[in-house]
Amino acid sequence: MVKDPVKRHEHAVGDEAVLARTGRTREQWFALLDGVGATAWSHAVIARWLRDEHDVDAWWCQSITVGYEQARGLRAPGQRPDGTFEASSSVTVPVAAGTVWAWCAEPDRRGRWLDVPVEVTGETSGRTIRMALDDGARVLLSTDALPDGRTGPRTRVTITHRGLASAEEVAAHKERWAVRLRNLKELAAG
Repeated sequence: MVKDPVKRHEHAVGDEAVLARTGRTREQWFALLDGVGATAWSHAVIARWLRDEHDVDAWWCQSITVGYEQARGLRAPGQRPDGTFEASSSVTVPVAAGTVWAWCAEPDRRGRWLDVPVEVTGETSGRTIRMALDDGARVLLSTDALPDGRTGPRTRVTITHRGLASAEEVAAHKERWAVRLRNLKELAAG
């Protein structure tokens, strides 16, 4: 079973990291945002304000914004700005990226580990495959070559299932994708 499928911002990003990377604590940022009325702002406006007014790095703008929205009840943990949720699962496969890519991109091979029919809607060769499921769901598969480990090449494969209606759906989808990715790992490494 997937452990903690949807985490609150403060559980995913430590207070020490926020302070070290932004110069302020999470609560100091939240007080500043409250002071300018940011609860009435969109996600994009909050992030842009952090960037423009406080020179915060882009990744940290997003992180602080998500944390603020969660803390003020503007967004549930795991919720995207459009109100939907997404589930992601990943696996590290102990083979070269080209081998893993073949198992992802070639329909016959993909069908051996992926137990649902998909329509490929886009592809960046060797990197990403965008797919639509029969129920209309959108899925992104990405591969990343990792530095060689002690036993040789490694490739991370990540699946992101987008457009889920609720946080309750996240755990089930994460688990389904984790099982499929374990099947991919077994086949590609075997």
